[in-house]
Amino acid sequence: MRVLALASYDSFLNIARLIAPHFERAGCKVEFALVQARRQKQISESQVRRQGFSSPVRRIDIGSFCSSGEIGRYHIVLACLEGLSTRRLMHHMIQLGSKRPLVISAYPGLVLRYAYDGFSMRTGSDLLWLNCEADAEAYREMCNAFGIDGSNARVFGVGALLERVQRQPGAETGPVVFFEQAVIPRYHDEREFLAEQLVLLAKRFPQRNFVIKPRTTGNDASLHRTSHPIEPLMKAAAERQGGSPGNLSLTSERASALLATASHCLTVCSTVAAEALHAGIPTAIIGDFGAYDDYGLHYFYGSGLIRTFAELDLPYAGGPNEQWQSRYIGDPNRTVRTLVREALTMASAERVPIADGQLKADMSPALRDHLVRTNGASNVLNRTHQTPRKASRRWRALLTALLRGTGR
Repeated sequence: MRVLALASYDSFLNIARLIAPHFERAGCKVEFALVQARRQKQISESQVRRQGFSSPVRRIDIGSFCSSGEIGRYHIVLACLEGLSTRRLMHHMIQLGSKRPLVISAYPGLVLRYAYDGFSMRTGSDLLWLNCEADAEAYREMCNAFGIDGSNARVFGVGALLERVQRQPGAETGPVVFFEQAVIPRYHDEREFLAEQLVLLAKRFPQRNFVIKPRTTGNDASLHRTSHPIEPLMKAAAERQGGSPGNLSLTSERASALLATASHCLTVCSTVAAEALHAGIPTAIIGDFGAYDDYGLHYFYGSGLIRTFAELDLPYAGGPNEQWQSRYIGDPNRTVRTLVREALTMASAERVPIADGQLKADMSPALRDHLVRTNGASNVLNRTHQTPRKASRRWRALLTALLRGTGR
Protein backbone atom coordinates (compact mmCIF):
# COMPACT_ATOMS: atom_id res chain seq x y z
CA MET A 1 0.00 0.00 0.00
CA ARG A 2 1.05 3.59 -0.57
CA VAL A 3 1.03 5.97 2.39
CA LEU A 4 1.38 9.74 2.09
CA ALA A 5 2.58 11.44 5.28
CA LEU A 6 1.53 15.08 5.29
CA ALA A 7 3.12 17.61 7.63
CA SER A 8 3.06 21.37 7.95
CA TYR A 9 5.74 22.38 10.50
CA ASP A 10 8.88 20.95 12.07
CA SER A 11 7.29 19.13 15.01
CA PHE A 12 4.60 17.68 12.73
CA LEU A 13 7.19 16.42 10.25
CA ASN A 14 9.12 14.84 13.11
CA ILE A 15 6.08 12.81 14.20
CA ALA A 16 5.41 11.70 10.61
CA ARG A 17 9.06 10.62 10.42
CA LEU A 18 8.74 8.55 13.60
CA ILE A 19 5.49 6.83 12.58
CA ALA A 20 6.54 6.07 8.98
CA PRO A 21 8.88 3.12 9.74
CA HIS A 22 6.01 1.21 11.34
CA PHE A 23 4.02 1.41 8.10
CA GLU A 24 7.13 0.44 6.15
CA ARG A 25 7.66 -2.62 8.34
CA ALA A 26 4.08 -3.59 7.53
CA GLY A 27 4.95 -3.55 3.83
CA CYS A 28 3.88 -0.04 2.85
CA LYS A 29 5.71 2.53 0.78
CA VAL A 30 5.71 5.86 2.60
CA GLU A 31 6.20 9.23 0.93
CA PHE A 32 6.39 12.62 2.65
CA ALA A 33 5.05 16.02 1.68
CA LEU A 34 5.01 19.42 3.36
CA VAL A 35 1.75 21.27 2.84
CA GLN A 36 1.54 25.00 2.30
CA ALA A 37 0.01 26.34 5.49
CA ARG A 38 1.01 30.00 5.32
CA ARG A 39 2.82 32.33 2.95
CA GLN A 40 5.73 32.99 5.24
CA LYS A 41 8.36 30.37 5.93
CA GLN A 42 7.07 27.29 7.75
CA ILE A 43 10.19 25.18 7.92
CA SER A 44 13.77 25.63 6.72
CA GLU A 45 15.66 23.13 4.60
CA SER A 46 18.19 22.76 7.42
CA GLN A 47 15.35 21.71 9.77
CA VAL A 48 14.29 19.08 7.24
CA ARG A 49 17.86 17.79 6.89
CA ARG A 50 18.35 17.62 10.66
CA GLN A 51 15.46 15.17 10.83
CA GLY A 52 17.40 12.77 8.63
CA PHE A 53 15.81 13.30 5.22
CA SER A 54 18.55 12.78 2.67
CA SER A 55 16.56 14.18 -0.25
CA PRO A 56 14.25 17.21 -0.46
CA VAL A 57 10.71 16.67 0.84
CA ARG A 58 8.18 17.80 -1.76
CA ARG A 59 5.91 20.75 -0.98
CA ILE A 60 2.29 20.78 -2.04
CA ASP A 61 -0.88 22.85 -1.91
CA ILE A 62 -3.67 20.68 -0.50
CA GLY A 63 -6.36 22.10 -2.80
CA SER A 64 -4.36 21.63 -5.99
CA PHE A 65 -3.09 18.23 -4.90
CA CYS A 66 -6.63 16.97 -4.30
CA SER A 67 -8.30 18.58 -7.31
CA SER A 68 -5.64 17.15 -9.64
CA GLY A 69 -6.56 13.66 -8.47
CA GLU A 70 -3.00 12.93 -7.40
CA ILE A 71 -4.06 12.19 -3.85
CA GLY A 72 -6.13 9.29 -5.19
CA ARG A 73 -2.91 7.40 -5.89
CA TYR A 74 -2.51 6.76 -2.17
CA HIS A 75 -4.32 4.27 0.02
CA ILE A 76 -3.66 6.12 3.28
CA VAL A 77 -3.00 9.74 4.19
CA LEU A 78 -1.27 10.20 7.53
CA ALA A 79 -2.20 13.79 8.36
CA CYS A 80 0.23 15.33 10.84
CA LEU A 81 -1.17 18.81 10.35
CA GLU A 82 -2.12 21.88 12.33
CA GLY A 83 -5.79 22.83 12.54
CA LEU A 84 -6.25 25.03 9.47
CA SER A 85 -4.47 22.60 7.14
CA THR A 86 -6.63 19.83 8.60
CA ARG A 87 -9.76 21.87 7.77
CA ARG A 88 -8.58 22.25 4.18
CA LEU A 89 -7.90 18.53 3.91
CA MET A 90 -11.35 17.64 5.27
CA HIS A 91 -13.02 20.08 2.84
CA HIS A 92 -11.35 18.51 -0.18
CA MET A 93 -11.92 14.98 1.07
CA ILE A 94 -15.66 15.68 1.16
CA GLN A 95 -15.49 16.84 -2.45
CA LEU A 96 -13.78 13.58 -3.49
CA GLY A 97 -16.64 11.43 -2.23
CA SER A 98 -15.65 7.76 -2.09
CA LYS A 99 -12.62 8.30 -4.36
CA ARG A 100 -10.38 9.17 -1.49
CA PRO A 101 -7.71 7.55 0.69
CA LEU A 102 -8.17 6.55 4.30
CA VAL A 103 -7.36 9.55 6.51
CA ILE A 104 -5.51 9.20 9.82
CA SER A 105 -5.06 12.35 11.90
CA ALA A 106 -2.27 12.49 14.48
CA TYR A 107 -1.13 15.23 16.84
CA PRO A 108 2.52 16.37 17.03
CA GLY A 109 2.48 16.78 20.81
CA LEU A 110 0.38 17.29 23.91
CA VAL A 111 -2.93 19.08 23.33
CA LEU A 112 -2.16 21.87 25.77
CA ARG A 113 -4.47 24.59 24.39
CA TYR A 114 -7.69 24.86 22.40
CA ALA A 115 -8.36 21.14 22.68
CA TYR A 116 -11.98 21.17 21.46
CA ASP A 117 -11.16 23.52 18.62
CA GLY A 118 -8.59 21.02 17.41
CA PHE A 119 -10.82 18.02 18.00
CA SER A 120 -13.66 19.58 16.01
CA MET A 121 -11.49 19.97 12.91
CA ARG A 122 -10.53 16.30 12.93
CA THR A 123 -13.92 14.60 13.32
CA GLY A 124 -14.02 13.73 9.61
CA SER A 125 -10.90 11.54 9.91
CA ASP A 126 -11.37 7.80 9.52
CA LEU A 127 -9.01 7.37 12.45
CA LEU A 128 -7.99 9.97 15.02
CA TRP A 129 -4.88 8.95 16.93
CA LEU A 130 -4.93 10.78 20.25
CA ASN A 131 -2.26 11.26 22.90
CA CYS A 132 -3.95 9.84 25.96
CA GLU A 133 -7.09 8.51 27.64
CA ALA A 134 -8.06 11.98 28.88
CA ASP A 135 -8.05 13.38 25.31
CA ALA A 136 -10.04 10.42 23.97
CA GLU A 137 -12.64 10.87 26.71
CA ALA A 138 -12.96 14.60 26.01
CA TYR A 139 -13.22 13.99 22.26
CA ARG A 140 -16.01 11.43 22.64
CA GLU A 141 -17.92 13.73 25.00
CA MET A 142 -17.73 16.50 22.38
CA CYS A 143 -18.94 14.16 19.64
CA ASN A 144 -21.83 12.94 21.79
CA ALA A 145 -22.86 16.54 22.48
CA PHE A 146 -23.14 17.21 18.74
CA GLY A 147 -24.68 13.85 17.87
CA ILE A 148 -21.79 12.75 15.67
CA ASP A 149 -19.85 9.50 15.57
CA GLY A 150 -16.80 9.58 17.83
CA SER A 151 -15.83 5.94 17.31
CA ASN A 152 -12.86 6.98 15.13
CA ALA A 153 -10.86 7.94 18.26
CA ARG A 154 -7.97 5.75 19.33
CA VAL A 155 -5.45 6.21 22.12
CA PHE A 156 -2.17 6.22 20.22
CA GLY A 157 0.10 7.98 22.68
CA VAL A 158 2.51 10.90 22.53
CA GLY A 159 4.19 10.40 19.16
CA ALA A 160 7.53 11.84 20.27
CA LEU A 161 7.93 8.88 22.64
CA LEU A 162 8.51 6.62 19.63
CA GLU A 163 12.04 8.02 19.72
CA ARG A 164 13.37 6.49 22.90
CA VAL A 165 15.66 8.59 25.08
CA GLN A 166 18.82 6.61 25.81
CA ARG A 167 19.95 7.83 29.22
CA GLN A 168 23.71 8.16 29.50
CA PRO A 169 25.73 6.94 32.50
CA GLY A 170 26.11 9.70 35.07
CA ALA A 171 23.10 11.63 33.73
CA GLU A 172 21.87 12.19 37.29
CA THR A 173 24.68 14.73 37.70
CA GLY A 174 24.22 16.22 34.24
CA PRO A 175 22.88 19.68 33.38
CA VAL A 176 19.51 21.08 34.36
CA VAL A 177 17.83 21.79 31.00
CA PHE A 178 15.12 24.40 30.48
CA PHE A 179 13.06 23.95 27.31
CA GLU A 180 11.55 27.17 25.96
CA GLN A 181 8.19 27.45 24.21
CA ALA A 182 7.64 30.15 21.61
CA VAL A 183 4.43 31.65 23.03
CA ILE A 184 4.25 30.17 26.53
CA PRO A 185 4.53 32.67 28.15
CA ARG A 186 3.50 35.09 25.43
CA TYR A 187 4.10 38.65 26.59
CA HIS A 188 7.34 40.61 26.79
CA ASP A 189 7.30 41.37 30.52
CA GLU A 190 6.48 37.75 31.37
CA ARG A 191 9.32 36.51 29.16
CA GLU A 192 11.65 39.08 30.65
CA PHE A 193 10.77 37.72 34.11
CA LEU A 194 11.40 34.19 32.82
CA ALA A 195 14.87 35.15 31.60
CA GLU A 196 15.73 36.88 34.89
CA GLN A 197 14.60 33.87 36.93
CA LEU A 198 16.68 31.48 34.85
CA VAL A 199 19.78 33.59 35.45
CA LEU A 200 18.99 33.79 39.18
CA LEU A 201 18.42 30.02 39.32
CA ALA A 202 21.86 29.36 37.86
CA LYS A 203 23.40 31.72 40.41
CA ARG A 204 21.45 30.06 43.23
CA PHE A 205 22.90 26.64 42.38
CA PRO A 206 26.47 27.40 41.19
CA GLN A 207 27.51 23.75 41.53
CA ARG A 208 25.13 22.72 38.73
CA ASN A 209 25.21 23.44 35.02
CA PHE A 210 22.14 24.97 33.41
CA VAL A 211 21.33 24.73 29.71
CA ILE A 212 18.61 26.73 27.93
CA LYS A 213 17.09 25.18 24.81
CA PRO A 214 15.33 27.85 22.70
CA ARG A 215 12.36 26.64 20.65
CA THR A 216 14.08 27.73 17.45
CA THR A 217 17.43 29.24 16.53
CA GLY A 218 18.82 31.08 13.51
CA ASN A 219 16.65 30.70 10.42
CA ASP A 220 14.48 27.95 11.91
CA ALA A 221 10.71 28.32 11.76
CA SER A 222 7.87 26.89 13.83
CA LEU A 223 4.09 26.93 14.01
CA HIS A 224 4.08 29.50 16.81
CA ARG A 225 6.23 32.57 16.30
CA THR A 226 7.38 34.66 19.22
CA SER A 227 8.02 38.39 19.11
CA HIS A 228 10.29 38.05 22.13
CA PRO A 229 13.00 35.39 21.60
CA ILE A 230 14.62 34.08 24.76
CA GLU A 231 18.27 34.59 23.74
CA PRO A 232 18.40 38.44 23.76
CA LEU A 233 16.23 38.50 26.89
CA MET A 234 18.70 36.19 28.63
CA LYS A 235 21.61 38.37 27.57
CA ALA A 236 19.92 41.53 28.87
CA ALA A 237 18.91 39.83 32.12
CA ALA A 238 22.48 38.67 32.72
CA GLU A 239 23.85 42.17 32.08
CA ARG A 240 21.42 43.63 34.61
CA GLN A 241 22.63 41.11 37.17
CA GLY A 242 26.33 41.76 36.69
CA GLY A 243 27.08 39.24 33.98
CA SER A 244 26.11 35.77 32.90
CA PRO A 245 27.09 33.02 35.34
CA GLY A 246 29.64 30.54 34.00
CA ASN A 247 27.32 27.60 34.62
CA LEU A 248 24.61 28.90 32.24
CA SER A 249 24.57 28.36 28.47
CA LEU A 250 22.24 28.12 25.48
CA THR A 251 22.15 25.24 23.01
CA SER A 252 20.58 24.20 19.71
CA GLU A 253 20.92 20.46 20.37
CA ARG A 254 17.94 18.18 19.73
CA ALA A 255 15.69 17.54 22.71
CA SER A 256 16.38 13.79 22.67
CA ALA A 257 20.15 14.39 22.91
CA LEU A 258 19.71 16.86 25.76
CA LEU A 259 17.41 14.53 27.69
CA ALA A 260 19.96 11.74 27.39
CA THR A 261 22.32 13.64 29.71
CA ALA A 262 19.95 15.92 31.66
CA SER A 263 19.68 15.58 35.42
CA HIS A 264 16.45 17.63 35.44
CA CYS A 265 13.94 18.98 32.93
CA LEU A 266 12.29 22.38 33.42
CA THR A 267 9.63 23.90 31.19
CA VAL A 268 6.65 26.22 31.49
CA CYS A 269 4.45 23.93 29.41
CA SER A 270 5.77 21.66 26.67
CA THR A 271 5.50 18.19 25.13
CA VAL A 272 9.12 17.67 26.13
CA ALA A 273 7.85 17.22 29.70
CA ALA A 274 6.16 13.98 28.58
CA GLU A 275 9.42 12.82 26.97
CA ALA A 276 11.34 13.58 30.15
CA LEU A 277 8.84 11.84 32.42
CA HIS A 278 8.79 8.79 30.15
CA ALA A 279 12.58 8.62 30.46
CA GLY A 280 12.42 8.91 34.26
CA ILE A 281 13.96 12.39 34.40
CA PRO A 282 12.96 14.62 37.36
CA THR A 283 10.70 17.24 35.78
CA ALA A 284 9.17 20.49 37.01
CA ILE A 285 6.46 22.57 35.34
CA ILE A 286 7.07 26.26 36.06
CA GLY A 287 3.93 27.70 37.64
CA ASP A 288 4.85 31.38 38.00
CA PHE A 289 2.58 32.42 35.15
CA GLY A 290 -0.59 31.18 36.80
CA ALA A 291 -3.67 29.25 35.80
CA TYR A 292 -4.02 30.99 32.44
CA ASP A 293 -6.02 28.85 30.01
CA ASP A 294 -4.02 30.03 27.00
CA TYR A 295 -0.80 28.60 28.49
CA GLY A 296 -2.08 25.03 28.88
CA LEU A 297 -0.94 24.54 32.46
CA HIS A 298 -4.26 22.80 33.22
CA TYR A 299 -2.92 19.75 31.40
CA PHE A 300 -0.62 19.18 34.37
CA TYR A 301 -3.18 19.67 37.13
CA GLY A 302 -3.00 16.60 39.33
CA SER A 303 0.52 15.73 38.20
CA GLY A 304 2.21 17.09 41.30
CA LEU A 305 4.87 18.70 39.10
CA ILE A 306 3.93 22.40 39.19
CA ARG A 307 6.45 24.61 40.99
CA THR A 308 7.27 28.32 40.94
CA PHE A 309 10.92 29.33 40.57
CA ALA A 310 10.98 30.24 44.26
CA GLU A 311 9.79 26.74 45.19
CA LEU A 312 12.40 24.92 43.09
CA ASP A 313 15.09 23.03 44.93
CA LEU A 314 17.82 20.90 43.40
CA PRO A 315 18.11 18.01 43.33
CA TYR A 316 14.38 17.94 42.68
CA ALA A 317 12.57 15.41 44.84
CA GLY A 318 9.41 13.61 43.88
CA GLY A 319 7.94 12.33 40.62
CA PRO A 320 4.59 12.59 38.86
CA ASN A 321 1.36 11.24 40.26
CA GLU A 322 1.08 7.76 38.73
CA GLN A 323 -2.66 7.95 38.17
CA TRP A 324 -2.27 11.28 36.34
CA GLN A 325 0.56 9.94 34.20
CA SER A 326 -1.45 6.88 33.13
CA ARG A 327 -4.31 9.11 31.95
CA TYR A 328 -2.33 11.94 30.36
CA ILE A 329 0.80 10.40 28.85
CA GLY A 330 0.20 7.46 26.53
CA ASP A 331 3.06 5.31 25.24
CA PRO A 332 2.76 4.77 21.45
CA ASN A 333 5.30 1.95 21.55
CA ARG A 334 2.51 -0.17 23.06
CA THR A 335 -0.10 0.72 20.45
CA VAL A 336 1.49 1.59 17.12
CA ARG A 337 1.66 -1.93 15.64
CA THR A 338 -1.97 -2.67 16.41
CA LEU A 339 -3.13 0.69 15.07
CA VAL A 340 -1.12 0.32 11.87
CA ARG A 341 -2.65 -3.12 11.27
CA GLU A 342 -6.12 -1.68 11.85
CA ALA A 343 -5.44 1.14 9.37
CA LEU A 344 -4.26 -1.30 6.70
CA THR A 345 -7.37 -3.44 7.15
CA MET A 346 -9.63 -0.39 6.88
CA ALA A 347 -7.73 0.91 3.84
CA SER A 348 -8.39 -2.41 2.07
CA ALA A 349 -12.13 -1.84 2.30
CA GLU A 350 -14.17 0.43 0.05
CA ARG A 351 -14.14 4.09 1.06
CA VAL A 352 -17.35 5.87 1.92
CA PRO A 353 -17.81 9.64 1.49
CA ILE A 354 -17.19 11.85 4.49
CA ALA A 355 -20.57 13.21 5.53
CA ASP A 356 -20.72 17.00 5.85
CA GLY A 357 -22.59 16.55 9.13
CA GLN A 358 -19.60 14.74 10.63
CA LEU A 359 -17.88 18.14 10.79
CA LYS A 360 -20.66 20.01 12.58
CA ALA A 361 -18.68 20.31 15.83
CA ASP A 362 -16.51 22.70 13.81
CA MET A 363 -19.64 24.44 12.53
CA SER A 364 -23.06 23.41 11.25
CA PRO A 365 -23.48 22.68 7.52
CA ALA A 366 -25.93 25.60 7.35
CA LEU A 367 -23.43 28.06 8.83
CA ARG A 368 -20.66 26.73 6.58
CA ASP A 369 -22.84 27.23 3.48
CA HIS A 370 -23.70 30.76 4.61
CA LEU A 371 -20.07 31.68 5.25
CA VAL A 372 -18.88 30.17 1.97
CA ARG A 373 -21.55 32.14 0.04
CA THR A 374 -20.56 35.43 1.65
CA ASN A 375 -16.79 34.96 2.00
CA GLY A 376 -15.67 32.19 -0.35
CA ALA A 377 -14.44 28.74 0.64
CA SER A 378 -10.79 29.73 0.96
CA ASN A 379 -11.48 32.53 3.46
CA VAL A 380 -13.67 30.23 5.54
CA LEU A 381 -11.12 27.42 5.58
CA ASN A 382 -8.36 29.87 6.55
CA ARG A 383 -10.64 31.61 9.07
CA THR A 384 -9.80 34.96 7.54
CA HIS A 385 -13.52 35.69 7.62
CA GLN A 386 -13.12 36.05 11.40
CA THR A 387 -10.77 39.03 11.04
CA PRO A 388 -12.50 42.16 12.37
CA ARG A 389 -13.70 44.31 9.51
CA LYS A 390 -12.73 47.95 9.38
CA ALA A 391 -15.51 50.47 9.18
CA SER A 392 -16.00 52.02 5.75
CA ARG A 393 -14.47 55.46 5.08
CA ARG A 394 -17.94 57.00 5.03
CA TRP A 395 -18.87 55.63 8.44
CA ARG A 396 -15.50 56.60 9.93
CA ALA A 397 -16.00 60.18 8.72
CA LEU A 398 -19.52 60.25 10.19
CA LEU A 399 -18.28 58.89 13.53
CA THR A 400 -15.48 61.47 13.62
CA ALA A 401 -17.99 64.27 12.99
CA LEU A 402 -20.27 63.01 15.73
CA LEU A 403 -17.42 62.77 18.24
CA ARG A 404 -16.34 66.34 17.40
CA GLY A 405 -19.89 67.50 17.89
CA THR A 406 -19.98 66.05 21.39
CA GLY A 407 -16.63 67.57 22.27
CA ARG A 408 -14.87 64.25 22.71
